[in-house]
Amino acid sequence: MEVTQLTNSDYRINYHGTNIYSPRRLNVLIDGVSAYRSAFARVDWAALPVSIDDIQRIEVTRGPNSASYGPNSMEAVVNIITKDPQAVDGAAVRATAGSRDLGEGYARYAGSIGATRLRLSAEHTENKGFDRVTSFGNSGAFPDHDGIRTDRFNWRSTTELTAQDQVDLQFSLVNSKQQQVVADQYQVTYPDVGLRERDLSLTWRHTVSANQEFRVQAYQSEHKNREGWTECIPAFAFLPELGALWRANPDYVRTIIAGGQPSGDSAQDNALLLQALIAIRLRGAAALQTTCGNTNNDYSERRRDIELQHTYVFSNALRVVSGLGLRRDQAASATYLGGTVGNTTWRAFANVEYRPFETMSVNAGGFYQKDDLTGSPFSPRVALNKHLDANNTVRFVVSRADRMPDIIEQRANWSYLTTNMTPPVTSSGSAYFAQSALARGNLDAEKMLSREIGYSGNFPQYGLMVDAKLFDDHLTNLISERLTLDSFSPTNHGEARLRGAEIQADLDITTGWSVHAGYTRLNNRSNDPQEQTQYSKNSALLGVARSFDSGWRAGLSLYWAGAAPNGQSRYGRQDLTVSKTFRIARATLTPVLTVSHLSDRLTTSVYDIDRTVVNGYSDATRYAASIRVSY
Repeated sequence: MEVTQLTNSDYRINYHGTNIYSPRRLNVLIDGVSAYRSAFARVDWAALPVSIDDIQRIEVTRGPNSASYGPNSMEAVVNIITKDPQAVDGAAVRATAGSRDLGEGYARYAGSIGATRLRLSAEHTENKGFDRVTSFGNSGAFPDHDGIRTDRFNWRSTTELTAQDQVDLQFSLVNSKQQQVVADQYQVTYPDVGLRERDLSLTWRHTVSANQEFRVQAYQSEHKNREGWTECIPAFAFLPELGALWRANPDYVRTIIAGGQPSGDSAQDNALLLQALIAIRLRGAAALQTTCGNTNNDYSERRRDIELQHTYVFSNALRVVSGLGLRRDQAASATYLGGTVGNTTWRAFANVEYRPFETMSVNAGGFYQKDDLTGSPFSPRVALNKHLDANNTVRFVVSRADRMPDIIEQRANWSYLTTNMTPPVTSSGSAYFAQSALARGNLDAEKMLSREIGYSGNFPQYGLMVDAKLFDDHLTNLISERLTLDSFSPTNHGEARLRGAEIQADLDITTGWSVHAGYTRLNNRSNDPQEQTQYSKNSALLGVARSFDSGWRAGLSLYWAGAAPNGQSRYGRQDLTVSKTFRIARATLTPVLTVSHLSDRLTTSVYDIDRTVVNGYSDATRYAASIRVSY
């Protein structure tokens, strides 16, 4: 898994890397609800609506699997499963403090109300993030402005209506304040972000018999992002004549801003150029005078989704899961969309698990979707598992997946309105910046064909479990371009071939000792350098844990990823965690100390083909201490 942290709140996460600009080929689910925001093709990793204390386990499906996990399950799926209210009881609190003003507080209660089991939790987190973040000269070379404050509330309840019916209700709130360093080259204040999210989901399970079950899941997710700042720009950049020229010939406007005299294109463009130059000259010295005002990157998203799933077990050898779903996405932004845009998606899926022999199983599935903006792709998957014996299995997997373009890729109407201008350029005190972008709306779905040969082995006599695979992923129709106001020309011209090998192993050496290790070798060949902006040819991890009978536990984790010639630096981190558990009457008390060390204080990531982002810490070592009490 390629993980790049550009700022404290900006994580770029892909399975095998590729494009760092907008990692949009990975699906993230929290109890079956997608955290992937299809309107703007992103996952807000720093503000996910779940606390790490509420997570039971995280399952990572490596490779395409839309048939099981739904839309956008292209490169991989991260499936976060929270703790079932029936599996926890009582109260728990945790407090954490550490380097860079790290502060966290968490509280949870789980109990029963009649036939309902519930778990509710609240969490506050804050830290100052990096103390060195590239700002490209806008607010100082490395401003210390990267803090984040996040509040979360979660409710999950399970109600047994009858012996055959169960209802699961989940509700979450997230409020986050995120410091940002840069939005554009004209800013004079920081473009800090205020984020708010509200999620509600309801799942009903009806058991018909031991062989048959129906499940209906419905959810609504609302997300609001507020990001405003003050900018100061020469007044002529707001002239409508310059805006008309930009829409016809952006290069002419770039030349004017650079102080040059454009020429040489069509008569129509030259006529618009003349009108723009006349408008500038008529304003005289006032055209070059700087005017300041407020602008923003505000947007909001809403998703409503309902899905019916049917499971039927015909026999010990045959199991079928199928279903239908409907989703409505809506995005609103005066800046990015010029208003509100919606998209409706229908989907159907089926999975068949068949065991023709005791030593063989076949899993075949398909996922069909149709939306208003792009079309109707079909994503099939076939997996064959051959059990060599009780402890050794070989698997062969072929799958295809699609990523539908998001709303901004297909329907962008991008422009900046500056308000409260001083001195005013217009009588209203508001005006549009000359640059704008309009999507052509002709994009197709990105496609991926994945082939895998894998092996799983269990060697109980040695306490060893091994999983290895060779993979060959062919990605086509890729939308590789970095989309900006100055350059908004998305195409489906990108292509990448990802080949390599992965191996991971778990070893129980003796009682109390455990080791986990993993290594990935990746070869990325692409016709577009943008698809190599997040790329480590070699990456590895090693974890060693020791548990003692006295309640002490210690763990050491080592992470390493190689550098790339495109500007991405190497990454190395070492974490040491020590904890001790005490039993005091009915309470359990666990203090934890974590020490993290970075191999390099500063890391470099690709921001654009010719620019990089440098961030890091003045001190390579960080500390965190926490105490948890449960009863």
